[in-house]
Amino acid sequence: MKRLLVFVLIAFLLSGCSLMKVGKVSSSNEGAEDTKVTTTDEKGKDEDQKTEASAAVDDSFEKGSMTPAEEFTSFIEGDMSDISVMEYNVQVNLSQAQREPAEDKEQAMKDALESAIAGYEQLSMKMEAIEVESDELVKLKQEAIEGFSIYQEYLILNRELIDDPSKDEEMMAKNLEYQRAKGTYQSHLEDLADEYGYSFEQ
Repeated sequence: MKRLLVFVLIAFLLSGCSLMKVGKVSSSNEGAEDTKVTTTDEKGKDEDQKTEASAAVDDSFEKGSMTPAEEFTSFIEGDMSDISVMEYNVQVNLSQAQREPAEDKEQAMKDALESAIAGYEQLSMKMEAIEVESDELVKLKQEAIEGFSIYQEYLILNRELIDDPSKDEEMMAKNLEYQRAKGTYQSHLEDLADEYGYSFEQ
């Protein structure tokens, strides 16, 4: 049986980290009980903030516009949250195929890659359908679409590599292109997150 030359990169564009609103950190010299209460209170405040943010977003929709901060909140906590779940599910299927027994791995990878290629097409379409107004979010959206497109091309080369090992170098070059696109997207997202009071949580 021929060796299976597939190097699927499990490198999420949107999954793998989440954004959370920056909250007050309790003092380190407080007692354990006080710290526990503070943490609980902060969670409650965070929920209140999310509720207020959602209400503000709803009100802004009724008025036909949102502030940049409200639009970012809607984009991250609504649209991007849904898409990141979709991407995660696609990646889980790829990961499961890679763990198949050797005798079943080749066909499992072919099926999983073909499914993932279709999945990233859907992700691109869903991202394209998101409506954003601010220049920064338009830019971020386009960077995400570009990242999905490049990763889809990378998956296609993975699929072709199974039957044609000569695709190896082309696939590796596409991997590097994706890493650059991913880095650009994530750097831009981090800048916006910092501007609007969010932090990354791994």
